[in-house]
Amino acid sequence: MGQGLDLKINRLPARTWNWLKMNEAGLNEIEAGESPTIITEGFAEAVTWREDFSAIATGMGEDMDRLARESNADAIRIQSGPSEEERRAALHFVCGSGAKSFQTVELLVQEDETLNVVMDFTSAPEAAGLTAVQTRFQVRKNARLRLIQLQLLGSGYTFLSDIGGSCGEGSSVEVIQLFLGGAETYAGCQADLAGKESTMNADVGYLGRDSQRFDMNYVANHRGEKSRSRILAGGVLRDQAFKLFRGTIDFKFGAAGAEGEEKEDVLLLGDDVINQTIPLILCAEEDVQGNHGATIGRLDDELLFYLCSRGMSPEAAAEMITRARLDAVCRKIGDEAAEQMVQDYLEEVGKNGR
Repeated sequence: MGQGLDLKINRLPARTWNWLKMNEAGLNEIEAGESPTIITEGFAEAVTWREDFSAIATGMGEDMDRLARESNADAIRIQSGPSEEERRAALHFVCGSGAKSFQTVELLVQEDETLNVVMDFTSAPEAAGLTAVQTRFQVRKNARLRLIQLQLLGSGYTFLSDIGGSCGEGSSVEVIQLFLGGAETYAGCQADLAGKESTMNADVGYLGRDSQRFDMNYVANHRGEKSRSRILAGGVLRDQAFKLFRGTIDFKFGAAGAEGEEKEDVLLLGDDVINQTIPLILCAEEDVQGNHGATIGRLDDELLFYLCSRGMSPEAAAEMITRARLDAVCRKIGDEAAEQMVQDYLEEVGKNGR
């Protein structure tokens, strides 16, 4: 692909103080010139349609579109099936060591139909490289989309996940993401709740260890009356891990009766971790309700004493509590094969201590 691109991603919709260095993330000399190896199941790969997805805004921002144009990757297009079916589509990204890849995915859910999409990203435990995926969706009236992403990459990988879409009247979008591997994870998701009584729920779980880095930006734009959003993020940070989470609920003029909630729950298991959170509520409509909050804490001394008095070591107790937090997100996946993949990965992490 030649010389890499310098990218500005995960920009806050409304900037805060520059000295905080939390308004956006910067990536230098990013190359993603090849299509990844993907094993697909549950859908026809040669789908064509007239819908234009290019104008849909995404969570990571316009610079990801630059990367998409440089990559020349053909989009994978998945659409819902007949209304009596609940289609499940899976994309298994197999990432080799040293690989640099980019993939565009477009999801179309027709009126009154349902689509479940599972994406998992795997590599060898010590593999290094870069993989990026940009997912856009259109969810029509009374339709339902569940998008699941599992990042289970090797310890040297950089992972970019960029999501954006529009929600029609009475539609429902659910995004479930688990970021467990890799060296650096950058994730953004923006949903445009254009239709009346449209809904978006995002559940994000992460496990930060060693010097892993997580940079995230989630935005719910409320345009439709009585639209609903919920952004929940929860994870564990230990060793020298870093996490920056941006969560924005934006009530546009005309979104009367809309409700939005943003909440984060973080467990800190090290003195050297860095945890940053920016909850943001923007409001151009009076008749709305927005809530945000964060629970940030360390392992409770009384709980640790109790577990150790039952014969557990402090390390085993911390591991058990970590698994419990991640299992809470895992149970929301609702896909047996995907849940088992996560459990196997966590077992391997616990066994090897990586």
